[in-house]
Amino acid sequence: MEGGRVIRPFRGRATGLLTYTDEGRMIASLMKTDRDAIGTRSFAEAKALERASAAAGYLSYAGSFEVIGSQVHHHVELSLFPDWVGGTQIRNIEWFTNEDGTVDLELSTAHEPDERSAVNRLRWHRITEERS
Repeated sequence: MEGGRVIRPFRGRATGLLTYTDEGRMIASLMKTDRDAIGTRSFAEAKALERASAAAGYLSYAGSFEVIGSQVHHHVELSLFPDWVGGTQIRNIEWFTNEDGTVDLELSTAHEPDERSAVNRLRWHRITEERS
């Protein structure tokens, strides 16, 4: 929410996958669902503007994680956004029980009033055989 307005990633046309392992590893990928196809055999064959457009509709990072209180700390080792590599992305954890009894995970950016004017929130649904 920015100035009381809800801002949705990729204008609300997004899908993603968030994976945590028992070994303390994680990967997060978020993509705009209506990205234009490039029409080449590989990413490297695309023109620079096509690669930039494709990358602007995608975010991914991976590394290790640890849960500290009501937060998860993602220690970034790989990222599409190079400035995150070597840093830690801190997310607040909140759980929501749905009407069907399933539980969703909501991760939000840690809000520091002097630091940012918006809090980003993403709600993740667990993939099960029934919900896949």
